[in-house]
Amino acid sequence: MANLLKRDATIIDALPTIIAKEEFVRLILGNLAKCKKLHGNASVRIGVTGDGTAPHNRISYIDEAGAEVAAGAYIGASPFKNLTRVHDDTWSTASMTLPEVQALLGEIRQFKPNHPVNEMPSRAKGNSKRAI
Repeated sequence: MANLLKRDATIIDALPTIIAKEEFVRLILGNLAKCKKLHGNASVRIGVTGDGTAPHNRISYIDEAGAEVAAGAYIGASPFKNLTRVHDDTWSTASMTLPEVQALLGEIRQFKPNHPVNEMPSRAKGNSKRAI
């Protein structure tokens, strides 16, 4: 089986070969959220040794010393039973953070915010600033 993903691939690179794109990214986002809740931050690397149709993913966090620590590896939402695979060299050299994966899921779902990110929403008609 030929490797279709480059060593520095991310979820974005794998998307063209994934059939259930939204579900794939949603499951990764769930694993990232659990890691962030436990450790304060989270990122994901994908497996690059398969055919790219549903790459495994490894969730990591950065500890207080600045080192990347693998929190777990997953096939979808299911953790690997063989933990030695979490630390082998089958993972991409590039990673994506939780906010980047959130933005990717929004793009897949074609989410359009009601207002630009850096702009506050306008007040509803009839509401005015309170007198101080």
